[in-house]
Amino acid sequence: MTQKSIFQLEKTAKRARIAIAGADDAVILEVVEQALAHDFADFLLFGRAELITIESPHVQVIATKTDQEAAEKATEAVAKKQAGILMKGNLPTALILKTILKKEYQLRDKELLSHVAVFEIPAYHKPLIVSDVAMNIAPDEDAQIQITQNAIASAQKLGITKPKVAVLSAVEKESPKMHSSVQAAQVAAYFKAFASDEAEVEGPLAFDNAISKAAAQHKNIDNNVAGDADILIMPSIEAGNILYKSLVFFAGARVGGFIAGVKVPVIIASRSDSVDNKLASLILTVGMVGK
Repeated sequence: MTQKSIFQLEKTAKRARIAIAGADDAVILEVVEQALAHDFADFLLFGRAELITIESPHVQVIATKTDQEAAEKATEAVAKKQAGILMKGNLPTALILKTILKKEYQLRDKELLSHVAVFEIPAYHKPLIVSDVAMNIAPDEDAQIQITQNAIASAQKLGITKPKVAVLSAVEKESPKMHSSVQAAQVAAYFKAFASDEAEVEGPLAFDNAISKAAAQHKNIDNNVAGDADILIMPSIEAGNILYKSLVFFAGARVGGFIAGVKVPVIIASRSDSVDNKLASLILTVGMVGK
């Protein structure tokens, strides 16, 4: 039996309204056109109105003159509940992140924000969540714990009630010569001591041991996470970025992503992401909001 795609909306999903900051971009407009064809969302498009060519009763164009104005007005629309999802268009990531963190918008939900990528991979038996691949460069132990908490909360919103989390390093045993292995063990120990009911967390695990039962058995690793991970926690942004792009370009993965730690979903897609994967991010977040 073929498993239902995570990038397929339920017929009962609530229609969403999405605010896009910097919508004056050909790729973003194509994503909007695709979403309109699937008929699951309405849009508030902020940007240079003369470049936004879509005409639809499900689209409202709000003219802005600068990236800053687009970011401010789109964020304000979400803060005022005029839209339920915020998406970055053709403007700098740092600008939209700085804007959503302004105190007047009261959108911060957690102390630390992190990126969550959700993959559908032909060679893996279920959806795979990877964090953090785009925001936190070299998280220390406390930051990695918060990244893990954000990823667990996201998994639960996707219907994974008790996710299996692998905190990655290059090895499966602590080594003082490899800081990521020591930190992974500390993060796993934290969750075993304080949050055992919300997830199963193991670390350090190497990538192969986290996603392959055969690899884990070959190394005599016997726990519920090994070979069956729902979530992979990256040791650094470099590792996450490389894995993200390897899965997309070499493994034929479909991916949707968003920022966790805010009160509403915030979509910040990679500039190299295809129209299809940007659309996947929309479908994923609309599905989460509708639950």
